[in-house]
Amino acid sequence: MKKVALVVGLAWLGVACGGSDIDPIAAPDAEAPAPGLDGGPKPTDPPPPDPRDASPEASLPDAGPRDAAPEDKRIDPIEVGRTWTYDVKVLGFYPACSAGTHVATAKSAAQKDGKRAITVSSLCKNAGDYEYAVEGDRVFTYVAGWRLSLDAPVTEGHTWSDGVRSYVWRSKGTQTVPAGTFSDCWSATVVASYTSYTVFCRGVGPVEWHYEDGFGNGYEAVLTAKGF
Repeated sequence: MKKVALVVGLAWLGVACGGSDIDPIAAPDAEAPAPGLDGGPKPTDPPPPDPRDASPEASLPDAGPRDAAPEDKRIDPIEVGRTWTYDVKVLGFYPACSAGTHVATAKSAAQKDGKRAITVSSLCKNAGDYEYAVEGDRVFTYVAGWRLSLDAPVTEGHTWSDGVRSYVWRSKGTQTVPAGTFSDCWSATVVASYTSYTVFCRGVGPVEWHYEDGFGNGYEAVLTAKGF
């Protein structure tokens, strides 16, 4: 938030006329000038400021602090510096993940192939980093080129493809996880005979993961804390 301070400075410039070396202010015998005949200011008083010279802003009432930036309500609000902490469980054989508490961190951003790529460490500690580009509710993942991971509009039944799998949005209403209770939640569900989905809540991002590879291997993760 930018704060603007209006500082009005008023300086009086004294001009000495004649050749006297005596300081009239310090002279012990200086006679005090008489007030004006009408009781107004003394002849030596500076003239009152002309209200027409006042800055328009100076007469405005203090509006207080400016409004805060609008809340980030994107379905997956990835921004550098934000963190998501998960309790992870491994399903079957899935060496990319390990059980326990793991943190996904948005670490840096740079331009890549026409998009702003944000590097995020995976909640699966052996999976390394991923690069995402967020454009409103649309999210792209870089895998030998940009692929659509989440599509808009986020509405019941809307489908899309990342080039390998197809997904559908399902409304999940309000979700309660260890990190808190969040509203306006949606599941990006893989269209397949097996169960695989990620639940996103607006302004939060993924609060629950259930990933399977079709053979019973994968991981589950639930959000326990977020760093923003």
